[in-house]
Formats: sequence, C-alpha cells, structure tokens
Amino acid sequence: MPADPAAAPGLHAAHAPSISSTGTSISVATSDEVAVIRRIEKGEYVDGQEVDDDTRSLTSSIRQHIVDGGLRYHAYHAGQYAFPNDENEQHRDNLKHLLTLHLCEGKYFFAPIHELLQKGGYVLDLGTGTGAWCVEMGDLYPNATFDGMDLSPIQPDWVPENVSFMVDDIEHEAGWTYEENELDYIHVRHLIHSIKDREEMWRRIYSHLKPGGYVEVQEFDYAAACDDHSCDGPYAWRDFLRYLTSGLEALGSDLHSIHHVENELLQAGFEELHYQDLKCPLGPWAKLLRLQECGHLLRDIVMCGLEGLTRRPFRDGLRWTPLQIEMFLIDVRKDVTRVENGIPPFHSYFPFRSIYARKPLVV
Repeated sequence: MPADPAAAPGLHAAHAPSISSTGTSISVATSDEVAVIRRIEKGEYVDGQEVDDDTRSLTSSIRQHIVDGGLRYHAYHAGQYAFPNDENEQHRDNLKHLLTLHLCEGKYFFAPIHELLQKGGYVLDLGTGTGAWCVEMGDLYPNATFDGMDLSPIQPDWVPENVSFMVDDIEHEAGWTYEENELDYIHVRHLIHSIKDREEMWRRIYSHLKPGGYVEVQEFDYAAACDDHSCDGPYAWRDFLRYLTSGLEALGSDLHSIHHVENELLQAGFEELHYQDLKCPLGPWAKLLRLQECGHLLRDIVMCGLEGLTRRPFRDGLRWTPLQIEMFLIDVRKDVTRVENGIPPFHSYFPFRSIYARKPLVV
C-alpha cells in the first residue's frame, strides 16, 4: 500500500483494467438481474422458482448497440448519453482515467475513507465507463466491495472478486437497487455534464448513503481557461467548447455542471464540503514536467474524440450539417495541435475540481 492512502501504486496500473491474479469472471448485469441475485443470496425465492447462474448474464437487448454514421452508441435507454461507447471512446475513457490520476498525483480519491476501505466498505462508482477505477480500487482494497453502474456494457469480464458491474440508467429510479443507508462511498467522475436532473441524482445519492458516508465528484470545467494573453485572439478550440455547451444544452444537459455542485450538495443535506482545484493544460506548454505529460494526454484525448464529441450535440442539438461540422473541425484540429518554437502558442487549460461531502451522522 502506498504511503499516501489515496495514491496509486504506480501509473502503469491506470492504463487499462487488468486481470487480477485473485479475480474471477463476473458478468455484467442489469439492475433487475442484480435485484434477483441479491434476493437469491439472501436465501429468498423469486416467483417460487430457482434461478441459476444464467441470471447474471445480460439479455441480448442490453448487449446490443446503435450504430450512427460509423459511431457506436448504447442501445439501452438510447439517447440518454450523447457520446459514443465504441472502441475509440473506450480508449479515450481509459486515457481520461490515466490523466485524472496523473493530474491528482496518483490519488484515486480525496475523501477520508482510506481506513474504512481497508477494513471493508461498500462503494458505488456512477458512470463507471470501462470500469478502470473500480478494478484498480478493487485490487487496492480487497476487503471492500465495489459496484460500477453505466449505460453501456463495456466493462471487462475478468475483475477482482470484490468488483461487479451493472448496466442501468443513473437517472432512472428503478436503476437504484440499493437499500436506503446501504453505501459507504459514492464516486462520480466525468459524469455530471451529462446528467439532466442533478437535484434528483443528489437526492438518490443522499438516500442510499449511510449516515456519515461520503460522495465525491470529480469533473473538468470544459472551458478554454487561460491565465495570460495567449488566447485573446481567434481560437477555434474556445469556439468549439462554446458550441458544444450550446449543443448539449439543447439536448438537456449542462457542460459546466461542476459550477453548481457545491451549492446543490448543501441543498441536498450534505455537510463538511471540501474541494481540490487543479489545472490541466491542453498541450505540453506548462513548465512542470508532470503537467506537460498531462497536457500531452489531454491533447490526445481531444484529438481522438472530436468526431464523437460533435456528432450528436452539433447535429441534433445545433442542427449543423455533416459538412459544416467537418469544415469547422479543420480549424479546431489546427489550433489544438499548433506549435510555435517548439511549444503550443495557446496556453489554455481545463479547470478541474474534486469535491467531497459527508451525509450527516444524525439524519
């Protein structure tokens, strides 16, 4: 275990979910199937019949995807999430996991839960994506239990014995199969920009956390922030983020949701809020080597994701034509990769905030 209780043992572990030496094959399940499994584990009967291990497998409909113009999207509750889930997007998801760890100096979380997880604890990772955070946390804390929830069945089959995944809609009440006051910690990372009803999500998180349990939200503010004058002139990346904000707003979500989280958590009843603010450069322009590496990662994440990021927000939200999108992206790619005298001329960055709060011990 690293000296820092929330730190990673090494960046190599964050590249992709790995096969644990103590792991076992855990099928991804829908929330309905999870509810059945839990009743079986409690010794209850379901409809008076026995249910075998096949109950743990997904139905064929959940395994299906929707292909739209060469990009693949989730079919379950189709359209709820605006971005793809294909192999390219999974690669980006793993890169975002690596980037976030590196930006946070190896910390998987900031909430004071290390001792709890060493002894045990029940953790839910909302919007788990490829499941990298859950898998690595499962290896770091073998006595704790980790569940990951996502709309897309893109998680690995071989995971640590204390890790499992379920496919469901975070914004759908039936997706929350947990009892009230059951969970010790809920992790929400790179997700809230796609949540349409955050107030309801905070209510559910509060309800299912134990008294004294923690919620932690980690999110970029997707803006071309800049502390000097390098971005004062024309800058296609800044324009891209502005259009993306408008496109997602038309689809019902807020790209800058992180601005509102502190007040929303307080209104939901949480207390003892703490936050950590960081800056992630776009491109390797920073002086600090670690931030240069983060800049390389973020630029790669942006460049390989532009098509998927624009497809539905620009086409369905802003009503742009495919030609308009492609012509605009030419300038975006030029500015994101532009180098002058060996460094990017635009010193822009994403603000990053990690904020955690506790449910009161006495409710």
